[in-house]
Amino acid sequence: MHGDYYPPDVPHRVFAWNVGTLDYILMYILAAIATAVFLYGWYRHVKAWLLARKTPVRLNIGQFIRDAVAQVKLAKGNPYAGIFHFGIFWGMVILFVTTLLVAAEMDLGFRFIYGDFYLFQSFIADLAGLLLIVGVLLAFARRLFFLPGWLRNSIEDNVILTLLLLLGIEGFLIEALRIAYFQPEWEKVSFVGYTLANLLFSGMSDQAITFWHRILWNVHVWTTMFFIGYIPFSKLGHLFTAPLNILFYEPKKSGQHDVKVNLMELMEKMNAGEEVSEEEMLTGYFTIENLPWKDALMSDACTVCSRCTSVCPAYNTDKPLNPREVVLGVRNHLLSVAEGNGDINESLVAVVGEDALWSCTTCGACVHECPVLIDHLEFIINIRRAAVEEGSYPSELNTAYRGMENQFNPWNAPHDTREEVRKELGVPHISEKPDAEYLIWFGCAANYDQNAKKNLRNLLKILDAAGVSYAGLGAEEKCSGDSARRSGNELLFQMLATENVETLNRYNVKKIITMCPHCYNTIKNEYPAFGGKYEVYHHSEILSRLLSEGRVKVKKDGKSITFHDPCYLGRHNGIFDDPRNVILNVGLLTEPEKSRERSFCCGAGGGRMWMEETIGKKIYLERTEQLLETGANEIAVACPFCYTMISDGVKAKGKEEEVPVKDIATIIAENLES
Repeated sequence: MHGDYYPPDVPHRVFAWNVGTLDYILMYILAAIATAVFLYGWYRHVKAWLLARKTPVRLNIGQFIRDAVAQVKLAKGNPYAGIFHFGIFWGMVILFVTTLLVAAEMDLGFRFIYGDFYLFQSFIADLAGLLLIVGVLLAFARRLFFLPGWLRNSIEDNVILTLLLLLGIEGFLIEALRIAYFQPEWEKVSFVGYTLANLLFSGMSDQAITFWHRILWNVHVWTTMFFIGYIPFSKLGHLFTAPLNILFYEPKKSGQHDVKVNLMELMEKMNAGEEVSEEEMLTGYFTIENLPWKDALMSDACTVCSRCTSVCPAYNTDKPLNPREVVLGVRNHLLSVAEGNGDINESLVAVVGEDALWSCTTCGACVHECPVLIDHLEFIINIRRAAVEEGSYPSELNTAYRGMENQFNPWNAPHDTREEVRKELGVPHISEKPDAEYLIWFGCAANYDQNAKKNLRNLLKILDAAGVSYAGLGAEEKCSGDSARRSGNELLFQMLATENVETLNRYNVKKIITMCPHCYNTIKNEYPAFGGKYEVYHHSEILSRLLSEGRVKVKKDGKSITFHDPCYLGRHNGIFDDPRNVILNVGLLTEPEKSRERSFCCGAGGGRMWMEETIGKKIYLERTEQLLETGANEIAVACPFCYTMISDGVKAKGKEEEVPVKDIATIIAENLES
C-alpha cells in the first residue's frame, strides 16, 4: 500500500498520521488536566512528609542500583513475584521513555528517530510491551488461582492491573494498525506489532484501518491520562516513593535500634544546672511531629505487597499485629492530617493499636522480607518508647523493669547471685586474670536460670579442653539492657549500657564471648554509641572455630539434629553457618522448612519473654511443631530464650523424653573425646 512512506533514513512522523487537529487539542487538554491532578496528588504527599521533623539524609547509590533498579531483594524473596514485577516495572519504564521520544519527535520537532536508532527503538519498545503484558497476566494469574491468604485481593489492585493491561494491548493494536496501513518491510523488527498486523488486519481496507487507528489512538490517550492522574492517589505512588526510600536507606544491622539522644549526658547537664528542653529528651514517636522526615517518607513507600505480613510470627498465630497495617496506618494518618481531616496530636499508639504494638517480638522477619527496605521496627520500637514514657505499657513489664533497675536483671532476682555463680563455675574474675584473652559475658539467663547455667558450664568445659583463656565480671556484670530497649524503656537501657561500658573499659576488655544472641547484638551493635567497642563473639562462632582448628575433638553420634535459628543471631546478625558447622561435627543436620533468614521466631524477643501470650496461638508452640515435623532426634538451640521457649513447647507436646532440646555447647560437651 504505502510502503515507501517512511523509509528508515527519514524522520519518523507517522505514529499518528491520521489524527486530526481536534484530537490533538483534546489530548493537550487532557494532558494538562492529568498533569495538574498528578502534581496536586504529590503535593498532598510532600505536605504530609513536611509534617515530620527535618533530619539530614544521605544518598545510597549502591543500594539504589541493587534494589530499585535491579530489584534483587524483590526477586530473592519471592521469585514468582520478582519475575512479574520485573516485567511490569521495566516494561513501563522503557515504554515511558519511548513515549517521551515519540512526543519529542512529533510535537517538538526533534530529529532523531530514524535509521538504525528507529529500528532499535521499535524492537525494544515491542519487547517492553510484551514484558508488561506477560507480567500483568502473571500477576492476575496469582490473584485468580493461587492468592496467598496474607495478600489482600483489593479492587484497587485489580483496577491497576487492568489499566496496565489495557495500556499494553492498546499500544500494540495501534502499532499493528499503523504497520498494516503502511506495510514497510523494516517493521519486522516490531515483532509483536508486525505479527498482529498480519494476523488481525491483513486485507482490511485503508478506510477501516484509518478509522480504527484514530479511535484506538484517542482511547489510548484517555487511558494514559487517567493512569497518570491516578498514580499519586493509589498504591502506584510507590513507583516514586519506593525508589526514594531505597535511595535514602541508611545501612545498619536490623537489630540495631540506636537513638540520637544520649539521655545520660543530658541528665548530667540537668544535674549540673544546665537547661535541657523537653524536646531534647524525647526518644520515641509520640505523634507524627516526632517522626524524622525519612520515616515519614518510609511509611509512604509501602507497595502493599504484604510480604511482611506473610512472615510475621504474630500475624501467623492470630494476633492483631499486621506489619503492613502498621506502616499504612502511619502513612494514612499523615495524609489525613495533611488534608485537614486528622488530629496532628493523636498518639501513634492509638494509630497503631496497643495490642498490635505489644504483640511484636522484634524478630525482624518483616524488615528482611520488605523489597523496598521499610524498617517496620523503627516505627514499632519508637512508638513503644513513647508509650513507656507516657506510662501506657503492659503492666507485666513492671517486674522486669524493676528488676533491671534495682537488681540489674529482668528476673528481679538478687544481684549477688552473679558473684556466686561465677565462683561456682570456677571462672576467675577479670581483675585476677587481666591477661585473659576473652571475657565471658554470662548474661542474666546463666545466672538465674538453671538450664542456662548448665549450658554455660558445658561451654566452659569445652573452652578448658581447648586451652582458651577467659575470665568473668561476676557481680560487676549487669543486664545488657536488650529487653529494656526492645520494649521501649530507653532510659533504663541507656543507664545499663553506660554502666556496663564503664566497667568493661575500666578492665580494658577487648574480646567478649556470650551465649545470648540478645546480649551479643546489644553489646556488638549498640554499645559503640556509648563508647564501648569490642570484638564480640557468639559461642557458636568460637565453637565452630575451635572444631575447625582441631583444638576440640568430638565423636560423631549420627543422630539427626534440627536447628532453630535465633532471630538475633541469624536474621539480625547474619550468623547461620557457625552453629550448623558445630552440629555437623557431631550428627546429621535436618533443616526445618522455615530456617536461616526465614526462620520462625520462638516468641521471646522484644520483651515478650516477660509478658504472657494471651491472644491467639502461642508462637513457641507453632515453632515447636515446625521443628518436630522434621522428625529429628534432637532440637538444637543457641540462645537461652529459645531454649526456654522451645523446651516449654516440647513439654506441652509431651515429647521432652523423645526429642530433647539442647544447646549446641551441650551437644559438643556430651561428645567430647577424652
